[in-house]
Amino acid sequence: MALETLTQSDAKDASTPEADAEIEQQKQQEEEVQELLSKDTIFELLKNQRRRDAIQYLKQNDGEAKLGDMAEFIAAKENDIDIAQLSSSQRKRVYIGLYQCHLPKMATSGVIDFEKNRGDITLKPTAEQLEPYLGDSTPETEDSTAPTSKRNAAVAGTVGVGVAAGLLGVPGFALVPDAAWAVVSTTALVVLTAMETYRQHELDD
Repeated sequence: MALETLTQSDAKDASTPEADAEIEQQKQQEEEVQELLSKDTIFELLKNQRRRDAIQYLKQNDGEAKLGDMAEFIAAKENDIDIAQLSSSQRKRVYIGLYQCHLPKMATSGVIDFEKNRGDITLKPTAEQLEPYLGDSTPETEDSTAPTSKRNAAVAGTVGVGVAAGLLGVPGFALVPDAAWAVVSTTALVVLTAMETYRQHELDD
């Protein structure tokens, strides 16, 4: 009986305001440590252009956005056109990529809150840890991916002009047999299709 009384007394002594404050402080410190992003997580998030664009869009809109608006903004940027010029397929492709892949991954990492049912996206304070890396990683990838559609269109146009000139008998081009022009056009089409498929895979990764 005396031992039980002593144990209860010790428990009461341990539960002092100072002890409670210390425990609370330890909990807060543990939570802060848990919210720190590893470098692997940071680079995984930032290696994809759409995720970087999503973060930049949120920053430009006071940390809040609707999924539909974000998808339109990113789709217009990727296709280098105005939002009003977007086709439904261009909107849908980016919307689905964000909804199914990018935003859930960002939410799991703790940099955003994503309400799937309402399409609400909110930037969390944890995202501040990405700031030192955004400036270094974004420009290089933008330079390599943004002009891809224009470059593909230019290549396709050049090949088309060459094939047409050969078939019409334009001097110089007419020296190439028709069968060779067919091979050139087919090869160009296959290569351009593969490049576009690879670009979409990189965007959706």
